[in-house]
Amino acid sequence: MKEDLTLAICVYNAAKYIQETLECIIKQTMQDFHLLIVNDCTPDNSIDIVHEFFKEHPRQYEVVDFEQNQGLAAGRRYVEENAKTKYILFVDADDCPYHTLVEKLYTKISSDEDLIAVGCHLGYIDERGRKLSGGIFLGETTKEGFYEKAAKGKLIFMQPTAIYDREAALSVGGHAIDGFPEGKPRYRDLCEDLDLWTRMSDLYTQGKAIVVIPEILGGYRKHENAMSSDSTGMILRMRHIKTNVKRRRAGQKDITFCVFMDSLSDQERNRIIREAQSANSLKKAYYAFKKMRVFSGIGLLTRSIWYNPSYLWEKVKHNLLRMK
Repeated sequence: MKEDLTLAICVYNAAKYIQETLECIIKQTMQDFHLLIVNDCTPDNSIDIVHEFFKEHPRQYEVVDFEQNQGLAAGRRYVEENAKTKYILFVDADDCPYHTLVEKLYTKISSDEDLIAVGCHLGYIDERGRKLSGGIFLGETTKEGFYEKAAKGKLIFMQPTAIYDREAALSVGGHAIDGFPEGKPRYRDLCEDLDLWTRMSDLYTQGKAIVVIPEILGGYRKHENAMSSDSTGMILRMRHIKTNVKRRRAGQKDITFCVFMDSLSDQERNRIIREAQSANSLKKAYYAFKKMRVFSGIGLLTRSIWYNPSYLWEKVKHNLLRMK
């Protein structure tokens, strides 16, 4: 087995989906990877399911047990610091990679020494694994497109199921876990991949690039109960990430999330709250229309526009309606 790829799955409360994900993993056309399961102190029987699955489908796998729940960013940072391979590929414990995903991502990134991360498109699936319309179609498909975006200090959006160079990620700090407030919400787990891809984009000055294969290579599960989640934390994290990329392009050091929060004026906080209310209303409108509750959908859409008239247009323009 070639020891240059670790495929890692961070597991927490995934009992309902983990077997389906593992079935997709063992059917990959490329199996030359170290399979690492991070047990983030899950309270359900997800890990029992993992062990039982590999009794019936023998292959190499490793389980690392955390003593307490640390969250997604910490799980990914652990893998970055402890994996022995050149490349890392994370698969969410509830998603369904198509059989050629690993092979195509690995072939792409290993074919060009300038590439430090390679993603793909994902199609939406529902909680039962059935295909839905739409998906995640983010990211630049060429190095030239990436260089232009990185030079302008733009955020680098790409879905999380991507292969990337472990040392390149660690050279910019890996997944960020320090400088966040204690307790909930756990801000370090919001936009954690956007943060990493954007910091890795600093390496464009060395000719390094992040690209996406413009092909749907997996299913991204949309959970309807997520429509009630608060978008305020996500918007705050994106503002923090954008602030830091501007600082770095200006030759300044990053500031922590805690420092960023302290720097916000009351007016800025109110603006972010209204943007979050707009985002939440838009999510609810989406599901209302999906269930044919037309009048409810129109009301929620109107509310979203009232909170922030530009939000709907921005989401459509950037294809960021990622409602999971």
